[in-house]
Amino acid sequence: MGLYISTPELLERYSISKGTLINWRSRKDFPQPLIKAHGKSSSRYGIKAVALWEERNGLLESLDIQPLMSNRS
Repeated sequence: MGLYISTPELLERYSISKGTLINWRSRKDFPQPLIKAHGKSSSRYGIKAVALWEERNGLLESLDIQPLMSNRS
């Protein structure tokens, strides 16, 4: 996995809408994008920040998803 995860990848990972992601950013301390969308591109979020957010909010267990990073990272 690279250093970033894109908005479409997050939407698919959590099975949420773009509006829900925006709400999470404003109300649930979801990390802000490191690279903001411009034109037809999509925003990019730091993998480490998103992985930490998932861990703090119990998403790995509640959504039964795999960690973004291995324990060695």
